[in-house]
Amino acid sequence: MKLIKALVFHRRNWPQVNEFNYSCNYISIKLPSSDDKNIKFFSLNKINLMSIYEKEFANGHKNLFDWCKKIMEDKYEETIDSVELITMPRILGYAFNPVSFIFCYFKSQLICTILKVNNTFSENHYYINYVKNSELKHEQKYDIEKLFHVSPFLPREGYYKIKYSNDIDYIQFYIDYYDINNENILQTSISGRKKSVNQNSIVLRNIFATTYLVVRVIYLIHLQAVKLYFKKAKFYKKPKQNEDRIT
Repeated sequence: MKLIKALVFHRRNWPQVNEFNYSCNYISIKLPSSDDKNIKFFSLNKINLMSIYEKEFANGHKNLFDWCKKIMEDKYEETIDSVELITMPRILGYAFNPVSFIFCYFKSQLICTILKVNNTFSENHYYINYVKNSELKHEQKYDIEKLFHVSPFLPREGYYKIKYSNDIDYIQFYIDYYDINNENILQTSISGRKKSVNQNSIVLRNIFATTYLVVRVIYLIHLQAVKLYFKKAKFYKKPKQNEDRIT
């Protein structure tokens, strides 16, 4: 497992400009094999001070690697031998996870990326991007149709421009939202350096820091919503979620 102290940036360009940034803590974990058994305060699929439950990232399936492996075999006729999950962990059982990133590999070659997006209505959507034939090993750039309602201040229609770099030491993700008129409405980014964990004390400090950051982030998100309300940003009623949650 690796810890990532990340900086998150949001900028709304329409109809009123509004931007903010904040710090948050992510982790990177490799599956199916993991060397985290000696870390007392972190557990996989079990309750602990810090934890990850694979079913939350595998559409309800208990094993994330097996779920990804089946998707790759059924959809692309590809074989994978590992996945990397980058996400915010549960702290004392509580999770705040707007977006998580899943990278599927075969012999260290990137085969596919999966973005799992959550909203505040306990709904989620998986965006899959097949990248095996890309010339760049750790960097990708692509567009995907926006099919999932996330913010009450943004419509569901439009598309995302996604760009990311993920190597053994650093992550940098850009997810920008464009409307049906190709106008750049929202810019977001997540960046941070990965640090390997070899001491329980490091994990414990991270748990306390993450608890504070999660509370602060939730406060800031609600504060920004209040600001948008007083700026008279249009409010979009949540539409019925699409039946197909994996695209």
